Amino acid sequence: AGGCRCVRYEPYAYAFYSDQPDMAGHRYGPFSSEMLGPLRDIDKILGQLMDGLKQLNLHRCANIIFVGDHGMEDVTCERTEYLSSYLSNVDDITLIPGTLGRIRAKANSNVKFDPKAIVANLTCKKPDQHFKPYLKQHLPKRLHYANNRRIEDIHLLVERRWHVAKPGDVFKKITGKCYFHGDHGYDNKINSMQTVFLGYGPSFKYKTKVPPFENIELYNLMCDLLGLKPAPNNGTHGSLNHLLRSSTYRPNMPEEVARPLHPVATTPSSDYDLGCSCDDKNRLDELSRRPYSKGTEEKHLLYGRPAVLFRTKYSLLHHHDFESGYSETFQMPLWTSYTISKQAETSGVPDQVISCVRPDLRISPSNSQSCTAYRVDRQMSYGFLFPPQLSSSVETKYDAFLITNVIPMFPAFKKVWNYFQRILVKRYAIERNGVNVINGPIFDYDFDGLHDTPDKIKLYVEGSSIPVPTHYYSIITSCLDFTQPADKCDGPLSVLAYIFPHRPDNDESCNNSSEDESRWVEELLKMHTARVRDIEQLTGLDFYRKTSRNYSEILSLKTYLHTFESEI
Repeated sequence: AGGCRCVRYEPYAYAFYSDQPDMAGHRYGPFSSEMLGPLRDIDKILGQLMDGLKQLNLHRCANIIFVGDHGMEDVTCERTEYLSSYLSNVDDITLIPGTLGRIRAKANSNVKFDPKAIVANLTCKKPDQHFKPYLKQHLPKRLHYANNRRIEDIHLLVERRWHVAKPGDVFKKITGKCYFHGDHGYDNKINSMQTVFLGYGPSFKYKTKVPPFENIELYNLMCDLLGLKPAPNNGTHGSLNHLLRSSTYRPNMPEEVARPLHPVATTPSSDYDLGCSCDDKNRLDELSRRPYSKGTEEKHLLYGRPAVLFRTKYSLLHHHDFESGYSETFQMPLWTSYTISKQAETSGVPDQVISCVRPDLRISPSNSQSCTAYRVDRQMSYGFLFPPQLSSSVETKYDAFLITNVIPMFPAFKKVWNYFQRILVKRYAIERNGVNVINGPIFDYDFDGLHDTPDKIKLYVEGSSIPVPTHYYSIITSCLDFTQPADKCDGPLSVLAYIFPHRPDNDESCNNSSEDESRWVEELLKMHTARVRDIEQLTGLDFYRKTSRNYSEILSLKTYLHTFESEI
């Protein structure tokens, strides 16, 4: 009695779409009183649906998803940036106007279309500029919008509540009043672009609130509800299992393809001529003979060793303050991991250590970078994946200056990287009661969002002895409950992830050489926030391999995007 009287059919679904409240939102704005009528109408229709299901005694049989495809922002014609204020030749280009401006060459035009020159002429031209121009390959990786010939070469990320247009693009009534007061299509990390999701039915958990997730994850969920096998898609199957009472799909960790070597120092230091100098030669010889401890692996690899999912040769390098997965192919680590506590102190680096980049006797000279290469290439400098300032002692600081901890960096980018390592990492450790940090390089020269093979990299860096990353990544993990230290966390995890664009200038931030990094670096990082899953696809690595959490929970963590926005 009171149960479902369901006849078993093949899996099926019904879909209903309403153009409200979208139409009213565009016309009147999301905060207008005119929105109340359309919202009541939608509520009434949903009420009729639920009443009908209950009358048929199906309200406990059917799974129902109520979802929007975007949010809505308050806009008006008066808040419009006109390209004619920046460019003298706006009639020679085609602009798709609105909340995300896109520029392409004008059809049948004899004028040469130069995307780089146009972006340069649109970059940092006014102190109150309400958009940022990007070449598509320089857009934040989280947007996944670059590698297609149909995607315009130039994109204008517009500030919320503003539009970008040519003068003829702004539509007003004959009375001169604005024709619209709401719009969407902004950067989807902005909280006003978020939308609603409700799941109801026998398969869904009851009265459960979950963190925001991307709509690309819904296809796999709907297939699970219908008992169907999903076609290949860009969601992460299993990442929404925490919405369900009982999940039908059990995700498995991908198989590790390349296992690390465990080298030891066997080659005499006299055989290493990498062009490096060390002011303290006696100290260098002593350190080179010191054994490397494996005892720190559990401390610095809190969630297991990252797995390499492509064929390559790499070595696991142990140090007192960090662990590295060193690639002989790229001559730099694929990843470097370290854990710092809330109490960890940053310290200066003695002058005699600064100039002491030294060989790593565990890696042969032919598979190492050289200091000579950096002296030859004046456009390139170097930085460190593990920051020397976080070393636990003067002795362990020398480990941070091993050539196997060195990464190539444009001098301008070092401002970003150094501020992140010296200031922000320590701040995160204090705020979050300790953090685990994993840093490494990204190679995505064809900007398809997937890691480049060595052969592909050679096509873009021909003639260079050092493969220069297009980006660097950082994954910062702590306990969600900040009262628990990172290394003693027995509950859910919290993650911040960044994909740093590695470019020879800081024009994106309108930075000049004299401006303090505290005024702009954090905003740059917030723009380039990312999912761990984005980093995995760009590196060919798999993270969080060894934890007490179930794998569906880990997938949910990997697909989470920290937006730095307040909740709606």
